[in-house]
Amino acid sequence: MTVKALASGESGASGSPRRITISTVMESTDCGTDVEAEAPPAGRVADVTDQAARQGRKQS
Repeated sequence: MTVKALASGESGASGSPRRITISTVMESTDCGTDVEAEAPPAGRVADVTDQAARQGRKQS
């Protein structure tokens, strides 16, 4: 996943956004097995884009 992070006060219209790269490792097992899955309730999910961008700024 690649996230484009804007510096504080940047609108994105001028200047180039900073880039951070986040690696996620997932292990898949039982591929091809039928499952019944439901989406989690809205209160159990979150958009972590801003959090990832802030973490990337700390590491630069």
